[in-house]
Amino acid sequence: MQDFSLQGRIELGARLTGGKPGVLRWVGDASSCSIAFATENEDRTETFSGQRLQSARMRTATTVNLSLVLRYASAENLRLGLFANANNVAGASVTNEPLPAGLVAGDRVVLAKPAGVTSLVIKDSAGSPVTVDADDYVLENAAGGVIRFVDVSGYTQPFTADYTHEAFVRLPMFSAQPPERYFYLHGVDTVSGEKVRAALYRVQFNPISELPLLNDTFGEITLEGTALYDAEASLDAALGGFGFMDLEE
Repeated sequence: MQDFSLQGRIELGARLTGGKPGVLRWVGDASSCSIAFATENEDRTETFSGQRLQSARMRTATTVNLSLVLRYASAENLRLGLFANANNVAGASVTNEPLPAGLVAGDRVVLAKPAGVTSLVIKDSAGSPVTVDADDYVLENAAGGVIRFVDVSGYTQPFTADYTHEAFVRLPMFSAQPPERYFYLHGVDTVSGEKVRAALYRVQFNPISELPLLNDTFGEITLEGTALYDAEASLDAALGGFGFMDLEE
């Protein structure tokens, strides 16, 4: 490749035995992707010339690191950076969800399953529960499940809530072990049209260092990880222990 500039699709998936990929998933549009190679060395200088000249070098470590900037904040992409087990919550009805005690007019509370809330009914905790008048509270944000209380006088607290909600995916942060994925790029040199393929067999990702929640421009997710040595794949000379790169002749 002369004067090259690459684009391509990046897939992540499970690693099977022998360094082979399992089911792959396209991560979506990515603004950049790069692999960094480094070695650590121990140097020795001789002691007989009077000049302490370097006489030997021993490689003590070899590292391969991946940096991937994604434009799609999908649940699967966020799982990698949040070390999360995805909890797929089906749409359902909730009955008698307790709300915080001691509420006063103007207080806001959020429901436990705050996704597309509808059919909201609030009751108090009197012996024969009283349904709170619809004028005494406001569902300020159905998508966020936020309720604002207008008037709480004459009711016995704590309140409870009945409602329905839509399906959503919850990603509890650091609920999973550091994720490990097979990395595969199938791309093209946009200058020459040559096809390019690259793979890393065992990429273990770090948690994302920063997640943009409010920003004035397009958001991106930066994933960084280390390619671990694959002893099984290394038995095949055509694969090597870390990964490969294919070029057209």
